[in-house]
Amino acid sequence: MTNFTDNAQTDGGQIDGDQIDGGQDVDPVPTPWRVLGRQLLANELIFDFGSWAYAWMTGNPIWHANSARLLESVPPGQESFQVLNLGAGPGNSALAMGKQHPEANLIAFDLAQQMLALAVERRAASGWPLARLTPVLGDALYLPFADASIDMVTGHSFLYLLPDYQGVLREACRVLRPGGQVAFLEPHIGPVDWAWLWQQASLPLLTSLSLWRVYSWFHRRFSAQRLQKALVHTGFHNVRTEVTLGGFGIFGRGQKR
Repeated sequence: MTNFTDNAQTDGGQIDGDQIDGGQDVDPVPTPWRVLGRQLLANELIFDFGSWAYAWMTGNPIWHANSARLLESVPPGQESFQVLNLGAGPGNSALAMGKQHPEANLIAFDLAQQMLALAVERRAASGWPLARLTPVLGDALYLPFADASIDMVTGHSFLYLLPDYQGVLREACRVLRPGGQVAFLEPHIGPVDWAWLWQQASLPLLTSLSLWRVYSWFHRRFSAQRLQKALVHTGFHNVRTEVTLGGFGIFGRGQKR
C-alpha cells in the first residue's frame, strides 16, 4: 500500500523550465459519460445550490490545515500582504489561511454568488473586519485587478474544474507583483490511500475526498509533471510540487520572476 503522511510528501523538488521533460498535457478521454458529467457538474447552479453542503464537507480540521498550508511559503515576520484566493467558495480556505496569518488581507474570488454570501457570513462569525476578507464575484479568466497589484494567489480544488486553467494561471501571473507567489491544491492523479482516509474517522473528510475523486474523474487530475509544466509555461519559476491528503491531493507552488 502506498504510504502517504497526513501532511505531505515531496515528489519533485524545485524545477525550472529546462528541467521538465516533454510529457503530454492531456485530459481524460472525453467519453459520453464524462462529457455529460462535465456539463452537469460545471453548471453554476450546482455551486450555488450546493454551497451549504460544500461548506459542511470542507469544514473539517484536516481540510483546514491543508488550506492554511497554501501560505506556508510566506516568510516569518511578513508585514501586511494581499492574497487573492481563487474559487474561494464559502470561505473555508480563506478563513484557514487568515487564522494562520493574521497579517494577510484576503480577496475571496468566486463565480457563485451564494458561495460568496456564505463567505461573508463566516467572516462576520469570525469577528473579522471587512478589509480582511473582501468578496469579489467574477470570472478568473478576466481578473478585475491591475497588473502587479497582488502579493499572492491561491486556490483550493479550483484549476481542475476549468477548461482553460492555463489561461487562469496567466492571469494570476499578470496580477502578481514581481516575486509574488502562487499556491494551488488540486486532485492528484496518482494512487490514493483509502485506508488512511478511513482512519481519519471524519465523515466530512470522507465525503469531500470521495466526491473530489469522482469530480476529478470527470474533469482532470494533476500529476507532478503536469502541474509543474503548467506553472512554468505560464510564467513561474522555483516551481515545487508536493503530494498530500493521503495521495488525494497535490500542492503546486511557484514564483513570478
